[in-house]
Amino acid sequence: MREYYDNMYEEENPSSADDRVDERSPFVLPADTEAERLIKFKGITTDELIDNHFQGIDLATYDGTPFTRTFLASSINSAIDRAEQMFDICITPREIKDELHDFEGHNIFDSYQYTPLYRRPVRKVHSMVYKMGNQRILEVPKSWIQLDSRVGDITIFPTSTGANYIQPAFGAAVPYFMHNSYMPMAISIDYEAGMDKKDIPHTLLDWIYKYAAITIFEVWGDQIIGAGIASASISLDGLSQSIGTTQSAMYGGASARILEYRKDLEELTPIIRKYFARFDSVVL
Repeated sequence: MREYYDNMYEEENPSSADDRVDERSPFVLPADTEAERLIKFKGITTDELIDNHFQGIDLATYDGTPFTRTFLASSINSAIDRAEQMFDICITPREIKDELHDFEGHNIFDSYQYTPLYRRPVRKVHSMVYKMGNQRILEVPKSWIQLDSRVGDITIFPTSTGANYIQPAFGAAVPYFMHNSYMPMAISIDYEAGMDKKDIPHTLLDWIYKYAAITIFEVWGDQIIGAGIASASISLDGLSQSIGTTQSAMYGGASARILEYRKDLEELTPIIRKYFARFDSVVL
């Protein structure tokens, strides 16, 4: 009995010399390899997103249930799609087959054939073929192809390497390309567009992570003490405890952080758009 009361006294009157501290295990979001595979761009991970924008923040609901990695992966994919649509670029690598462009020039032999590809940046051009209707007539040697990868522009500059004429179709098509300065959908190009992780500008990577983080913060802000609850209190036998948050009927608990990220996105957007800009012109 004496030991029992001694323990109670020590708990109610801790010694200043006691070096014990009340520590809890740091929060760790459970790993999920299947969720990581859902991310469409290889090299971007949920761990990078957490390290960049959720330092010291427990990604869990108000009852302690961890957020799923699938939710984080979906937010990243949505941010990647948004970036591709906003900046008219390809981030995720993809193969483009038989992309058709018009032929414009004096004739097939003295034209540099400037051709802006629809998808960019361009990783590699696999083939460039002249066509008449649906008939292939000439394949341009790869050594002739000049590529501006970032903006996705192609020109051809003939060298000593000969072109691959496709007989007998070429002989029938020569009069058309020699005497017409315009042929609709007469050039077919196969190429690969997209980026490697090392080629993504840091500004674009930051844009993607912050856009994804906004989606996650919108949910997390409602999970501090419960959705739509601004404050809570509890009392028991004369003891009481209360907690207040920045939540309200109109704003979540992370609204301030979301507002800052949206301002950052507004500043980054024109910078990224200028980096990938293509100056197309039309003569009327």
